Amino acid sequence: MPTTNPTGFDGVLQWSDNVNADPSLATTLVAITGARDVNATISVDKTEVTDRGSRFKRYCPSMIEAEVTATLTYNADTQVFINKCIDRDVMTIAVLHSAAGEGLYMTAQCSKADFSAPLADGMTIDVAFCPCKDSVGGAPVWS
Repeated sequence: MPTTNPTGFDGVLQWSDNVNADPSLATTLVAITGARDVNATISVDKTEVTDRGSRFKRYCPSMIEAEVTATLTYNADTQVFINKCIDRDVMTIAVLHSAAGEGLYMTAQCSKADFSAPLADGMTIDVAFCPCKDSVGGAPVWS
């Protein structure tokens, strides 16, 4: 019988400063060991397309929103990555399952880096990443 994970998707946050990084090659992405509460959210917006032929509103799916969130612990291992987040550098971000290796990857920028005191070892920082307008990396991919 296959082993099951009762906790669901066990995401590991990974990154590369190369916007063309291939997530299928383990050597191109580096895991952030100080990341916890890692989540990948994919949602579809809707657009109203109602005409006067019906009294009910009608919709069609439109843009897809992808976001990756995590809480990082500031230490010597995460310092470079956190500084890139604060600087809003373009990078490849991946949230891959710890065992299966599949997940979401995208060319992204940090859209949120919340902290309220000077950076010091042990401090936590909430971050969020969204796809950026960078023609090199392309659209988010689930692989």
